[in-house]
Amino acid sequence: MDDIAVDFEYGTLKEVIVGRGIMLYPDMDQARWAAEGVRVLPEAEAEKMWERSGRLSTDLPKTRLVEAENDALIAVLERFGVVVHRPTEITRELVAANFGKEWLVNGFIQTYSRDPMLVVGDNVIELAPGAPFRRADMLGYRKLFAERVEGSGAKWFQMPLVDATSMTSGDYDKNDHAALEGGDLLVLGKTILAGTTLNPTVGSSTRGVDWLATILGPQGYDVEQVSIGPEFLHLDVCLSIPRDGLAIVCPDAFVDGLPSALDGWDLIEVTTRQARLLACNGLPIDPDNYILGYNDDEDGSMVRGELEARGITVHAIPFGNHTEDGGSIRCATHPLVRCLADPHARGRT
Repeated sequence: MDDIAVDFEYGTLKEVIVGRGIMLYPDMDQARWAAEGVRVLPEAEAEKMWERSGRLSTDLPKTRLVEAENDALIAVLERFGVVVHRPTEITRELVAANFGKEWLVNGFIQTYSRDPMLVVGDNVIELAPGAPFRRADMLGYRKLFAERVEGSGAKWFQMPLVDATSMTSGDYDKNDHAALEGGDLLVLGKTILAGTTLNPTVGSSTRGVDWLATILGPQGYDVEQVSIGPEFLHLDVCLSIPRDGLAIVCPDAFVDGLPSALDGWDLIEVTTRQARLLACNGLPIDPDNYILGYNDDEDGSMVRGELEARGITVHAIPFGNHTEDGGSIRCATHPLVRCLADPHARGRT
């Protein structure tokens, strides 16, 4: 296999991880952080989180439906020759053995492989998510990482351990910790856009962004913090980069205006409603092909038309069983090899 390497959001995708449709929904009465966290979801989707409180997705039609969408996604990826990896299944017993039985009130999720890690350059970084129910994610990647990352020559890091007791105390604030979630991190060569939502219990924190800068700064990367409103989960809910000089973006999401990295770019603008329904959360296969998820509330037709008008082929997949929990195509995937430049080259710009 090629060396692990990711240099641009829109580089040619050669190897990727696709999540698994396993989720234990947080106990919304006992996991006190969760009531604040679900505010990043549209109202109808937040109501489903309350309805499914404490339930396992395998006891519902949910897992089967999510896996059917994953199969459709994998079929598109494999048509382009992309190597696809899957995490191993997480169980209640595994999480309880690692975090304690009482931790299960926070739930866990494997649907979105984007968030528990960051691959940039030849760095593989295990992140410390802000949302408590993302803390068990990495248990599903132990076997994959041992087989693919160990011995690959990649630099393999793990973020500092967080004292998790505050997460169940009722006054949890991610900003007290170094928290990072992959949905907040976009790779543009040596520039890393790092989103921080103003929601206090999900997403990344300033301390997390500062920690990332200590790791990547000495390698020549510029980590730029980007603040987004509290109704948004991650930066990739508000921004997608299909190719150089082109962005799909929700301008109203950005507290301090758009990142300077987008100055002079061609922008496809979406509304706040469209962004929260995941209109921006697609995945470039390469600069000429883009995978777009859609659902009953956002059919993706506007974004699809704008991309096609610019010569990009759009591969549309129904993805509503993913999107109702807050993520779409980009969230469901994480690249291991994606490069515009030679993946064996080092010190790329």
